[in-house]
Amino acid sequence: MKFTAFALKKSVTNALNKLGYENCTPVQNAVIPSALRGESLVVQSETGSGKTHSFLVPILNNINISNPEVQAVIIAPTRELAKQTYDFAIQIANFIPNLKVKLLTSGIDRMKQEKSARNSAHVFIGTPGRLADFLITSYLAPVAKKATIVIDEADMLMEMGYFNDVNSLVSIIKEPQVMVFSATYPQKLRSSIEKYTEPEKIITIDKKISTAKTVINYALDYKHKDKNEVIKNFVELKNPFLLLIFCSKKENVNNLYHYLNKQQIKCAIIHGDLEDRQRKSMMKRIKNGEFNIVVCSDIAARGIDIQDVSMVLNYDLPKESEYYFHRAGRTGRMNKDGECYTLYNSDTFEEIKKLQALGVNFKWLVLKANQIEESLGPDYRRQHRKKTQTTELAKEIKKATSKL
Repeated sequence: MKFTAFALKKSVTNALNKLGYENCTPVQNAVIPSALRGESLVVQSETGSGKTHSFLVPILNNINISNPEVQAVIIAPTRELAKQTYDFAIQIANFIPNLKVKLLTSGIDRMKQEKSARNSAHVFIGTPGRLADFLITSYLAPVAKKATIVIDEADMLMEMGYFNDVNSLVSIIKEPQVMVFSATYPQKLRSSIEKYTEPEKIITIDKKISTAKTVINYALDYKHKDKNEVIKNFVELKNPFLLLIFCSKKENVNNLYHYLNKQQIKCAIIHGDLEDRQRKSMMKRIKNGEFNIVVCSDIAARGIDIQDVSMVLNYDLPKESEYYFHRAGRTGRMNKDGECYTLYNSDTFEEIKKLQALGVNFKWLVLKANQIEESLGPDYRRQHRKKTQTTELAKEIKKATSKL
């Protein structure tokens, strides 16, 4: 379907045309009609599916320019994601006379933002803490009785502990249109947002998740050895250009980061508990090429833009299988070669098999005497062991019967 099929204002249609947007993606086809009608909904869709325009187009189309109140609030979990959404919004807003869109995030001079916010805007885009500070605590801009609120990357917002601010922002709108977007939809998140919309308003966009063809997926059997030491050896053997090491728990992120630095292996750290100043400084140093190793939580898989990643290493596997593809997707971009390594042992092999069932084609490696060698994989070893045991049993039976 084309964007021209929707009953959009001429200015919005013109903007999309000038910007090169013609055909809708599946998520845009599913969301835009309901959003234009002012309906609340929950959308489960992958990052990169075109979901940002699925809410920006109807929001900007429905803005009443003559009403100076805030008519839409878009919440993103990180400054980087908020800025990306803001940039997309400005591209369209530039074609709509007198439409005002403002960005409210940490990491930007607060006094300047406060002065800007006092002039209000039709649409505010930002991170939950700064939005709540300006729109609730300081009440710098009045929010319309009927307004749209977008909770983008809701699973990340939940993981990072922002839902108190999210709920507070929803509560200031008397008649809210709530649109929730999330790549995954775990039960904890489901319980938190079910009050916003009816079950029939949950839209799931089926998309075959996969890694880029340029990414080679490796499963490395580390034989129950100390993971920190294994990773130290891995780094020394591979000497990566830029390696992201993912840990599911922040405790493991911190422990590995401190361990590597004690081993004189310089590395960066990124996770949701870093203060804004720390994260901004760390990201600047990463982009300046100061580090070739970054230890991080899953926030970096979707919420932070790090270019030219040559390798990804999974300290462990995420609880949600979809996150594996987000992690692996940090490398192999722009048709460049990439490698994604996952540590496993006999206790965690079932997690590897789940990913195989989702289409991940692993190449097998094993750690021997601090060297990484190619392997035929645990299934082959089990089959070979079973065959050997069967052969030995047959010999014993033959030997026993020959004595009869």
